[in-house]
Amino acid sequence: MKSLHLFSHSPVCCAGIVFLGVVTYAAAQDSGLQRALPGASLLVDTVQAEANHRVDFTGQKTFTEAELMAPLMEEVRDITEHGITPARADDLAFYVGSFYRKSGFSQVAVDYDIRGAKVLIKIKEGPRSLLRKISFTGNQSIPPATLYDYMLGATPEHLAKHPEQFPYTVAEIGAGADRVRGYYLSLGYLKATVEPADVALTGDGAHADVTIRIVEGPRYSIGNVSFVGDTLYPRDQLVHALIEPADGPFAPGIGNVMARNLQSFYKAHGYYQAEVTVEADAATAVHGRVPITFTVAPKQLYRFGWATVKNETARPRLHADFLPKRFAPLHGQNYDPEKLDETFREMLRTGLFENLRMSLTPVNGDELQLDLTASEAKAKEIGFTLGAGSYEGVTIGVRLGDRDLFGRGRPLSFSAEYSQRGLKGELLYLDPWLFDTRFGLRARVYSEARDEDGYSKQGLGARIDLTRKAMRHLELGAFIESASVKVTGSTIDPGLLGPLDYQVATIGLTQTTDFRNDPINPARGFVFTSSFEFSTIDSEAAFTRSIVRFSYYLPVGKSLFAVGARVGMISPIVDTLPIDVRFFNGGANTVRSFTERQLGPKDSGNNPLGGDIYTVFNAEYTFPITGGLQGAVFVDAGNLKNNEVRPAGVEVRGSEDMRYAVGVGIRYALPIGPLRLDYGVNPNRRADEDFGAFHFSFGFAF
Repeated sequence: MKSLHLFSHSPVCCAGIVFLGVVTYAAAQDSGLQRALPGASLLVDTVQAEANHRVDFTGQKTFTEAELMAPLMEEVRDITEHGITPARADDLAFYVGSFYRKSGFSQVAVDYDIRGAKVLIKIKEGPRSLLRKISFTGNQSIPPATLYDYMLGATPEHLAKHPEQFPYTVAEIGAGADRVRGYYLSLGYLKATVEPADVALTGDGAHADVTIRIVEGPRYSIGNVSFVGDTLYPRDQLVHALIEPADGPFAPGIGNVMARNLQSFYKAHGYYQAEVTVEADAATAVHGRVPITFTVAPKQLYRFGWATVKNETARPRLHADFLPKRFAPLHGQNYDPEKLDETFREMLRTGLFENLRMSLTPVNGDELQLDLTASEAKAKEIGFTLGAGSYEGVTIGVRLGDRDLFGRGRPLSFSAEYSQRGLKGELLYLDPWLFDTRFGLRARVYSEARDEDGYSKQGLGARIDLTRKAMRHLELGAFIESASVKVTGSTIDPGLLGPLDYQVATIGLTQTTDFRNDPINPARGFVFTSSFEFSTIDSEAAFTRSIVRFSYYLPVGKSLFAVGARVGMISPIVDTLPIDVRFFNGGANTVRSFTERQLGPKDSGNNPLGGDIYTVFNAEYTFPITGGLQGAVFVDAGNLKNNEVRPAGVEVRGSEDMRYAVGVGIRYALPIGPLRLDYGVNPNRRADEDFGAFHFSFGFAF
């Protein structure tokens, strides 16, 4: 279970305002503004009374006065403040007519009459026309189904089934024809014409059949591509740098797009002032093939120079050498905008700056000086946590932090969290640039008192992680951890628990290969992680542990298909492992047909015992519903084996076979990860197992 954090620089006020704002907005949406805010009813009634005093309608049948007033608020306010004139009344009539025509009343007539302090809007609606059919003539290269999609964004079948969604309006038909022509242009039909040729209304005017006439004309494609000037690189590399296919359709602007891509290629190779011009004219086409010539002037090869900083903060706290040291690794390297952008974004992610701007200045012949202008953000913060999860229950917490400890840009934070499972606290220090190198340090001291299923424990420990980016997408790490753990109460047989009061020390190695576009809300890419660790218990060699994880995210239109696999294995050296170091399976992030920890071996009281080998496999398809609301279908599989806990005379139940989940879920997308509600069905349920399980959690499942 993860929690949603709200941070504020003010200890109380801002968090309260955020909460109040959410509650007020929800109330206004559900119950109306009059019930959401005291006194708002009087304000709304006054505004409506003033509007009704100035504007009247006659002849409307389809829409209420409130619906007609909605698009007229600016004009009504103008009349209220400055009085009625023929010009203002004419504007009112025009906008009412536009509203009707957008709703399918193609024959609407709207007039006005000024009567003293009032204006009367006179409406003759006429019939409301809905699209019944769109026909295309002259299209030889593109099937009607594709053209329908560009015209309406819908299929003919959808139009026939839901005609009320498609009122006939001249403007919409014209816009659809423009979209179709734009599609033809993108395919190289530079002389294509697309025009609404005929509109046939039924006798009662209720339905409209539209014919779109298309004259495709010749299709143009890219002909010979040539490069002139000081190109520096071989032709095949330059063709690849164009990105667009060199034998594709010749569309308007395609040459300029290619030229910009080629210019970016030269800049990425250090030619900061590179210029690329293009000559491409359809009039020079031979048999429909348009030659394109790129003229390249790479100019000077530049290298990164030193960074200068102008701190505009009234009372700067950050040391003056902080930013220059962060950009120092670039010094002397060939100019590469991608590397520069990566470091710049890293600085933005620290949260140290309210505003950070950067410019480049050529100096010393071949160097680019980095000129940075910064405004510091408030470094000290207090945050509150409010969350809930299927296993943890309700969670509340507080976090105190300083993102700029001693003016060095290193964050230190303390957090405390209480859930229905217990209490935990953590002191965390981060140093992403240890000794001003590319090594990162993460040090934490933690304590907890928790109630797990079948036992309770207390723990106190510390862990230090040292990491290094070996490549852009590869991070290697090593860690050391020590903890003191005590089992304080249990309903599980002591023979199944392992040691009850022990000291565990661990050293380990980790690697993370991350090609996701976003580690919090991934929409594409993959991540592969692995770890190996060696642990002692009470200073004696106890076990080794290996864990491997792979997740892949594939966009499918506006949907997302994701698959994941996790495998873990503990190799014991001692006879019995403590229950708290074993693997568990089942829950919101593993096999979702089981509640948390409930997949695998159990004792006679149905308490989970954990295991030393586990697998989890997930597949999930997430699709949009409306706004931030998403639906999901998923399939999970996994198992948990326990080769160690088999004491004589003590019953251990539960299969180690592969178990499955088939389910559906709802997601609400947030910038910091989705809120998830899942229900997984157990397709091979045993006699003592539930039909399935609900899970409420936060973040991606895998």
